[in-house]
Amino acid sequence: MRSYPLASLAPLALAALAACSATGGSSVSPGGSGGTGSGGAGGMGGSLIDAGNLDDDAAPPSTIGHLRGKVVAPEGTIPISGALVYLTSSTPGPIPDGVFCDRCVQLGHSTPYTFTHADGTFDLPAYAEGSQKIVVQKGQFRRVRDVSVVAGDTDVPLPITTLPGKMDVAHGDTIPKMALVTGAWDHIEMSLGKLGLGAGSYDKVENVFPPNFSDPMLPSNFLKTPATIGKYQIVFKPCSGSSGTTCDDFTSGDAAIQKTLQDWVAAGGKLYVTDYSYDYVRQPWPEYIDWQGQTSQIGSACLTGSYTVAASVPDQGLAEWLAVQGIGSFDVKENWTRISALHAVATTDLDGNPTTVTPKVWVTGGSSPATVSFERSCGRVLFSTYHTEESYNGSSPLGAQELALLYVLLEVGVCITPPTVH
Repeated sequence: MRSYPLASLAPLALAALAACSATGGSSVSPGGSGGTGSGGAGGMGGSLIDAGNLDDDAAPPSTIGHLRGKVVAPEGTIPISGALVYLTSSTPGPIPDGVFCDRCVQLGHSTPYTFTHADGTFDLPAYAEGSQKIVVQKGQFRRVRDVSVVAGDTDVPLPITTLPGKMDVAHGDTIPKMALVTGAWDHIEMSLGKLGLGAGSYDKVENVFPPNFSDPMLPSNFLKTPATIGKYQIVFKPCSGSSGTTCDDFTSGDAAIQKTLQDWVAAGGKLYVTDYSYDYVRQPWPEYIDWQGQTSQIGSACLTGSYTVAASVPDQGLAEWLAVQGIGSFDVKENWTRISALHAVATTDLDGNPTTVTPKVWVTGGSSPATVSFERSCGRVLFSTYHTEESYNGSSPLGAQELALLYVLLEVGVCITPPTVH
C-alpha cells in the first residue's frame, strides 16, 4: 500500500492536503498523472482523498480529459514545485487551528491528482464531467475553487491555481498560522512581502519599550508560553539581539523558552531561525549542529563580521526549481555564523519509535552547510547561516538566497511520516 500526505482526516475522509516529507532523499513520482512530488526520507507525496478505495491493485478510472495549468506563489509569478493538485466532488475538511501533527496517509486510485513540476506546471487527469472542486495545496497553503470539467483538454486560469496570500476560509483559501519574532538585522518580513504574504498574513511579535511583562506577544513571553505559541504552525526567529560585534540576546538560555520550543516542535511546529539567533536552535537541540567558535557561552559562535561565499545546492529539487528561474551559480551573502559539523542523532519519530535523524543540507556556502533542517518528533527546525533578505531593500526583486530559503520554508511545512529506523 502506498503512503501519501494528509493534514487531517474529516468525517467523510476528505482531508487538508499536504505534499511529501522534506527530510531528505531524491524526488519520487507517486501515482496519478504527471508531476513529481518532492522526495523525503519520511514519505513520498500526495494525500488522502478517497478512503473507500485503497486497493493498490485496482485500476484507475478511464480518463476523459486533462486540466492543465500552473501553480504560483501568492504574488502571482513564482512557480511552486511539488504542489498537490486534485479534483473532488466535496469540500476538503478544515486544516486544524494551531500546531498539529500533519501525518501522511494513503490515497486511493479513484481520485484524480498530480503534482507540479519544477516550473509549477501540471497535467491533471479528469475521470468525470460536471461540476467539481479543484484543490491546490502546498503544506497548509491551500486554494479550493469550483470548476466545470468537460471532456478533452482544458487550460485552468492562473487565479484558480495561485496559492492564497491570506486566510479566507469562507472562499476556499487557507494559509499557515504564522508568527514572526521580528529581527534587528534579518528583515524576513520584506522577503515574505515579495512572496505575496503582506501585512495581516502573519502576526508580529515585536520588542517594545518599556516592556509589558504581562503581554504574551512580547518575544520572551511568547517563546515560553505554550498556550500562545501553540496557536501557530510556523514561527520565524530571524537574526536579532546583537550590538553588531557580539550576540547579546540571552533569552535563548531561559529553560522555560527551551522547553516550550521543544514541546511545540515535537507537536508539529516548524521553527525558522537565521544566523545570530542560532542559540534558539543550539540551546533546545544541542545534538544536531556544531557552530564554529561555539563555547558554553551564549552567542559565542556569532562572527564579528559577515562573509559572502559561493553557494552550491545539493538538493536536487531546489536546484531544478532555481534553474527554471534562470538561477545557476550564486553567492550567499550576509552570513554571520558558520556551521562546522552536523550529527546523526538517536531520537524518536512522531509515533515515539526509535529513529536516527541527521540534518538535511539544502544549501552549502563554500565547504560548509549553510541551510539545514531536521525533524524532531512531528515538527521541523530550519536554520540558515545567512540572512533571508540579502539587501535590506523590500522593493528589490527576490534574490537567489531569498528564493532558496522560501523554497525550503514551503518544503519543511509539508506532512511527515516516521523516518526509516536505522
